[in-house]
Amino acid sequence: MGLGGNKGASSIRFSLYGCSVCVVNCHLAPHDAGYKERVDHFNAIVDGTQFPVTETSNILYHDYVFWLGDLNFRYETHITIEAIAKLVTDANWPALANVDELKKAQKGGDAFSMFTEGPLTFPPTYKYLEDTQEYDLMRRPAWTDRILHQVHVDAYENVKLAVEQSSYEAAQDYMQSDHRPVRSNYKIKMFANHEERCVHFEAPVTWVLGEGGKVKFTLDSDVVTSPADYIAVYKVDFTSVHQYVIYMYLPQTLPGSPQSRQYEFMFNDELLQEAGMYRLLYYSGKYSCYLGMSDPFPALPQT
Repeated sequence: MGLGGNKGASSIRFSLYGCSVCVVNCHLAPHDAGYKERVDHFNAIVDGTQFPVTETSNILYHDYVFWLGDLNFRYETHITIEAIAKLVTDANWPALANVDELKKAQKGGDAFSMFTEGPLTFPPTYKYLEDTQEYDLMRRPAWTDRILHQVHVDAYENVKLAVEQSSYEAAQDYMQSDHRPVRSNYKIKMFANHEERCVHFEAPVTWVLGEGGKVKFTLDSDVVTSPADYIAVYKVDFTSVHQYVIYMYLPQTLPGSPQSRQYEFMFNDELLQEAGMYRLLYYSGKYSCYLGMSDPFPALPQT
């Protein structure tokens, strides 16, 4: 996001059994004096991340959000290195939590106020001498590495969403860094009988280079088509949705049976030049995502 050389965030969102999920990984501003920058970075990430799905265009609009990374929050500035070291030796995690800047940011509404974090029952994750279990006391230790979550419990009328966090710990055996990474296990509530919106393809019987082939597919009952829907052809070993070879918008009047939701049309191919194995993908303009993929099929040279 142009905030710094190695600071910022990456995020993904997906639908799972009828619920929307977003996962954010970030690296916020460092140093004891960087509290305001960390808060500003958090808000910039929330405001600046836009997904191409209307209902969940913002990170915080998702049913479930998991936010993790090197958040870089420290302990409040009045507590000394010696006092922190003593509390760590005594395993007095509640006392350290009382001076944790992230807790302060949540309580004050500066950042992460809508997120929940499990109990901190492990030593500060920063700053270690590499390849040791000893702190580098040239810097104040801190819980810089965190995992938080948000759930919209009442997002739906017929079910209450829920998160169950079964573990939250630091990987103390990972000593190749001056940080200790953290990990957590969650169980989240979904819709047991939900069926994703889908498009089911029949493999083309014949597909000839320069001519194309007949595309047959069935739409699930809740799929709504739009003028922006198209079907794209990909090589069978494609690794990105940007690697399509050719695409064709669906005809405005789809030949087929609206009752059975089965349709077919002729895909006119003028750009496919290499014989081999390909796949078809159905893109929905309404839902801004791909709803189905065919099995591999051969594109044959002209005879």
